[in-house]
Amino acid sequence: MKIAVLAYPNCLASELFGFCDSLLIAERLAHAFLNDKRALFDVRTLGVGRRSVLAAGGIRIGLQALHRRPDLLVVPGFEFRRMAEIRPRLQQLTRETRYIARAFSRGIPIAAICGGAFLLGEAGVLNGRRAATAWLFSAELARCYPAALVQPEAMFIEDGGITTTGAFSSGFDLAVHLLRQNDRHRVAQMISRMTFLDAQRKSQAPFTDAAMMERSNGPFSDAVKDWLRQRLSRRYSLKGLADAFSVSARTLLRRFKAECGESPLTYLQRMRIDAAKKLLVSTTLSVSVITERAGYEDESSFVRMFNRQVGHTPARYRQRFREVS
Repeated sequence: MKIAVLAYPNCLASELFGFCDSLLIAERLAHAFLNDKRALFDVRTLGVGRRSVLAAGGIRIGLQALHRRPDLLVVPGFEFRRMAEIRPRLQQLTRETRYIARAFSRGIPIAAICGGAFLLGEAGVLNGRRAATAWLFSAELARCYPAALVQPEAMFIEDGGITTTGAFSSGFDLAVHLLRQNDRHRVAQMISRMTFLDAQRKSQAPFTDAAMMERSNGPFSDAVKDWLRQRLSRRYSLKGLADAFSVSARTLLRRFKAECGESPLTYLQRMRIDAAKKLLVSTTLSVSVITERAGYEDESSFVRMFNRQVGHTPARYRQRFREVS
């Protein structure tokens, strides 16, 4: 399988090489332990009209000759300090985004690692397709490319020849996916054990941090959010909330949704779940006490909601993430 990995100025070398090295290690494991001498992947790092690129952190990457027609084009993410820098960075990569668009028009499948999804969005290949990126960037990806169907909690999505992946380490997930596609399930298991990376990751939900995702959407919604955050454990009342801001319930819902794209209750539930996650890993409080502190009255209902949104029961979440926190 011929794989081209696109390097470009300010790309994250660790995402690029993490993916390439995962496939290299997989091949070495197959040779050493399964006596499988076949070369599964021909991986080359290429650039568009460049002999080398300066990646994030000042790392110089030398580039290889292009495949005449790769079986897969892989696009890593790039470095930026704040969301407002994303579009200016992309405007400096028009050669790369045009190359991506041309490659896909020729029938070449495209895969993005983490923030590489923004280059795919800029190339127009996410339109009408489900897409993933790092949970922290998902709202920005959806805002920049409204024709894309962004799924914030997804770790891995394949839709119509376009593959997008979740966060920073998801180049590993892409490598494992390719191994399985090529009927190398045993090798996929071996590399997972050797690298201590979970080859069964399905969702980013357990890792999300609502506080890190918090950003200003407008003065009205910011004030409502602050009011709700200060009263997480109190019973929610739409009328009480509307009265606090001297507007009707209908006006409050309309104005909040216009700025945030969701209802105050949806926002409140996300903050409550996030508060519960923090209490689970930072305290020894019982689930029943955490249920109350997070603003829920019924423990069984809270456990069901937590499991649905996070993908783990509260007990399992505490067991897993307390060990690494």
